Amino acid sequence: MDSVYEDVRSILENRRIRSEILQEQKNEQIRKENPELDKIEQEIADTTEQILLNSLDGKSSEDLEGELRRLNRKKERILATCGISMDEFEAKPYCSKCGDTGYIREEGKDGSEKVTLCECIRTLIAPVMINRSGVEKYPDFSFEKGSDEFFSSDPRMLETYTKLKLLTEKERIPNAVFYGRSGKGKTFTAVAIARRYAQKGRSSFVIRLAEAQELMMEHRKMIQAFYTPADKERAVERKVAYLSQADLLVLDDLGVEPRTGNTEADLLNLLDTRILAGKTTIITTNFDMESLKDRYGGRFFDRIDRNFARFHFSMEGTRA
Repeated sequence: MDSVYEDVRSILENRRIRSEILQEQKNEQIRKENPELDKIEQEIADTTEQILLNSLDGKSSEDLEGELRRLNRKKERILATCGISMDEFEAKPYCSKCGDTGYIREEGKDGSEKVTLCECIRTLIAPVMINRSGVEKYPDFSFEKGSDEFFSSDPRMLETYTKLKLLTEKERIPNAVFYGRSGKGKTFTAVAIARRYAQKGRSSFVIRLAEAQELMMEHRKMIQAFYTPADKERAVERKVAYLSQADLLVLDDLGVEPRTGNTEADLLNLLDTRILAGKTTIITTNFDMESLKDRYGGRFFDRIDRNFARFHFSMEGTRA
């Protein structure tokens, strides 16, 4: 969405380069003490280059490949006399899991390749994601500070809460509507999920629906305006982009926003954009499903009905 990933990739690249420089400094001393090693490495480089050229020309390199294996064995023997293994002669990445690429590639059960963010890049991105997410407005809303005891009076709700925590850890939260009377844990749970996403280096955004509506209205006016200060334009564009592009969006308090001529159209456009992009949206509301249908009806409620899982927060107790 902006330069944050480029900045992080730059950090990872600098780590890799630094690791290579440090290793090369160590290796240079070994070469000085073993001149034959330098000669063999040059022969290995020349042989590898010739094999590549033969491959491009469609020629066989069977003899060269045998020679390359012989040279590598000879190099290994020389290093062994110095008490060094081949692995120790190679540059060590800062992160052994991803090799400082920031990504881990795994083969799925169906044979397809699965690419996930490495923990090292998540750690670098997390502070930025937390700052942008809006969860800092709710300092006590997190799975760490929360307690299962709040939901323990209702086994069904405790099961739901536990399931949502587990899905959050696996980053498999579905589009969802958390509905029920005020003070039953809807906003707490939604913000806790958004916080965990941000902690894992995923983009999340928590915003009251009334504020989101004002933001979309301001964006519309800005587009129609003859002139808008550049700083303000960038700030509004960035927030609007985050509404549609964040991995997880929490729209809090659906139903309390003032109704305007563009309310339903704006919400419908936002949901459609996120659904098509495969982004997750959580909506919290004090309305039950029938009341939402009466209030919004038509296409907007149809999107909710077809694409969102429903979680009814109805247990005893009080929380946001």
